[in-house]
Amino acid sequence: IRMYLKRPALGQRIKLALGILGCMFLLSGCSTTPPAAEPVPYGDYRAVTRQLETYIEQQVRASNTAGLSIALVDDQRVVWAYGVGWADAAAQRPAGPDTLYRMGSISKLFTDVAAMQLVAQGRLDLDAPLQRALPSFRIGTRPSDASITARQLMDHHAGLTRDVLGGMWGQQVGDFRNMVDALTPEDVTLPPGLMLSYSNVGVTVLGTVVERVSGRPFEAHMKASVLEPLGMHHSSFSAAVPVASQMARAYMRGELQDEPALRDVPAGGLTASVTDMARFMSMVFAQGRSADGQSVLPAPQIAEMLRAQNADVPLDVGFNVGLGWMMSTFGKDTVHGGGPVAHHGGATFHFRSQMMLLPEQRVGVIVASNDSAAGDAVNRIAQRALTLMLEAKAGIRQTEPVSGYLPSPAPWSEDARQACVGEYLTPAGVVTIVRKGDALQARVDDKTLDIVEGEQAWFGFRYKLAGLIPVSLGMLSDLGVQCRTVDGRGVLVGRLDGQETMIGDRLPAAHGALPPSYAALVGRYEPVLAPGEQATLESVELQIDGERLWARARLAKAFGGQTTPRLPLLAMTDHEALLVGPLSDSGLIVRLQHDGNGTERLVASGWTFRKVGP
Repeated sequence: IRMYLKRPALGQRIKLALGILGCMFLLSGCSTTPPAAEPVPYGDYRAVTRQLETYIEQQVRASNTAGLSIALVDDQRVVWAYGVGWADAAAQRPAGPDTLYRMGSISKLFTDVAAMQLVAQGRLDLDAPLQRALPSFRIGTRPSDASITARQLMDHHAGLTRDVLGGMWGQQVGDFRNMVDALTPEDVTLPPGLMLSYSNVGVTVLGTVVERVSGRPFEAHMKASVLEPLGMHHSSFSAAVPVASQMARAYMRGELQDEPALRDVPAGGLTASVTDMARFMSMVFAQGRSADGQSVLPAPQIAEMLRAQNADVPLDVGFNVGLGWMMSTFGKDTVHGGGPVAHHGGATFHFRSQMMLLPEQRVGVIVASNDSAAGDAVNRIAQRALTLMLEAKAGIRQTEPVSGYLPSPAPWSEDARQACVGEYLTPAGVVTIVRKGDALQARVDDKTLDIVEGEQAWFGFRYKLAGLIPVSLGMLSDLGVQCRTVDGRGVLVGRLDGQETMIGDRLPAAHGALPPSYAALVGRYEPVLAPGEQATLESVELQIDGERLWARARLAKAFGGQTTPRLPLLAMTDHEALLVGPLSDSGLIVRLQHDGNGTERLVASGWTFRKVGP
């Protein structure tokens, strides 16, 4: 449940390999590569905005997006701020630069700034056990692992679960502060420091730390210490959508929707306009100073937030993260030649956003939309805008992507082939690499891809419809994959356009039959929701195939409505199973309940799932 339920929650989709694998192995939701940008003369931002205006309107039409706003920033000035579509279609109120949007997970950067202010003041130690600042922090009835620190909450290496889904969204939600007292041993999925594992729960805990150390309510502290000093006078943190004249209404493919409240305010509760967000970017470029010269955050703390924190973490395989900021890009997000790209995206139920900066060039872009169908368009527009700005600012034009592998002129050795054979847990589900005569194939669900052996043990994929008709995978045909041992694990590493990242972890072989009680669990389940609660998924289905129990979910329409790849539930006892992820020996504990009357239930991530059908 967790590994694919985590995808919609708050919307920060870390650009590791999720989209690539989902497109490549599932052959669904694959967008064609947008047409190449036209050359931009050096220093000509008008050429940039002319191209973007046309491109944005094209993307908005193609995705049937209700409204969208964008702001481009060059150091201390807003180069361009623009809106298209509707903030409120019924009232004929157009989207514009001052339209307010829910920013989703971009909120984390602001919570992290507030924490770093306390660090600069000597009131918070980044690397001390969290209990020093938050004595009540516990995992269940025992003290939490003493190695969890504020730094690990900010760079997503604390090992906490991504979400506690029960009670996360609804007409009314609980207080995020109660999360600290509600964490259970099941809410820890990895040892602290082992690998990058994105966690909304972790930043929610950090918000509680900010509140306790600052001595005032989180929302008020964020307003006084971060938003107001930046001149973001119309921005705020809140669980529910604010009542404001400039607030955009929520849509899904142009149809009006109700946007639910969000419990985890520090992780996703910021409401702001792109104009206000431009002030935040200018502060980063000014080494922590606001437009009026006020020090919002000292320069050393700004530098630390933008510094890669995980260079010594083997399982992160070169995918860098700062404090809050994602510092590596992969595939469609790549912008070459301007130095590291600092970025963060966001999604609530019906709002989507993306912010991308080139700190060395001091240029950045923020894009926001009030339509749940706009996620891909928002990301494409942000990337296109940043590449065009880089060309105008520094004369650097993007080059063609570099393939992740080169076909080998000589066949692989038997040892090289055998080293890859096995089952791998990936964001697209379980991928099985098998021998097929003198070649290798990759299988996931009912799809089979041929493996093309490449140089230096890298390989690529080719797909034939019905085993006969070659199907182009576009730029995904350039993805290179390598079987590698990292930190004692057999993993798959992906490479595209020079960037590497781990995309799979070898599963242990299934041993023996499942407990007899597991047969009764086969069927479809729905979450039991509190009054007014909204779920990020509609249902979960369990099935037995071979010696494994498998789970797959159907996501809520706001997050695509598709059926996710299936993942194995590894039997621990008759009443507990491990839903694996992100590693093959980590994950979410699912409690299995039988009442003896033919009614089965699953308990996981703060929800009870009731069996509703076969």
